[in-house]
Amino acid sequence: MVSRGEGKYVIWPIYFDKTVSRLNGRKISKKLAVEKPSIENIAKAAKSLGLNPVLEKSAAHSSRPFKKDGRILVDKKNAKSKILVQIAKHLG
Repeated sequence: MVSRGEGKYVIWPIYFDKTVSRLNGRKISKKLAVEKPSIENIAKAAKSLGLNPVLEKSAAHSSRPFKKDGRILVDKKNAKSKILVQIAKHLG
């Protein structure tokens, strides 16, 4: 697990999932969201932005502990909300 002091944000695929409501975990607008976002594609987008992504494939989001979609750790180079939008633009 990563701690807040390590200079990394945790990015979950659910943040970009068009089929998930904001209430249930999506963090970006539906306009930028995609169906079935994968951690590999999110990591590619983060790498192209120079965010040094680290994949943790067996992690499960707290709202879906039964579904181990994985997560990505990225460098804190900007506000998390701005990073999410930048990654989403690369996914779409």
